[in-house]
Amino acid sequence: MNTSTLSNVKPISYMKANAAKLREELAFEPMFVTQNGEEALVVQTTEAYHLMKEQLAFMQLVIDSENSIKNEKVMSLDEMLSNL
Repeated sequence: MNTSTLSNVKPISYMKANAAKLREELAFEPMFVTQNGEEALVVQTTEAYHLMKEQLAFMQLVIDSENSIKNEKVMSLDEMLSNL
């Protein structure tokens, strides 16, 4: 990922100096931290992290479902209900 196109890029010295207020500053936007001009860390709140994980899990379910349809690994509603 190229940090030059991102809006919330800070040097690690900023993160160290402002650690106490980072949580309120971040909200749901990540902070991309550089060290010696190189990409080093991505910092985000735990709420944003858990939301991202939920969204990724949902997207994986959609992908798996699409693959099942493409591979004809589907069953009718009646078949599914009879298996319960």
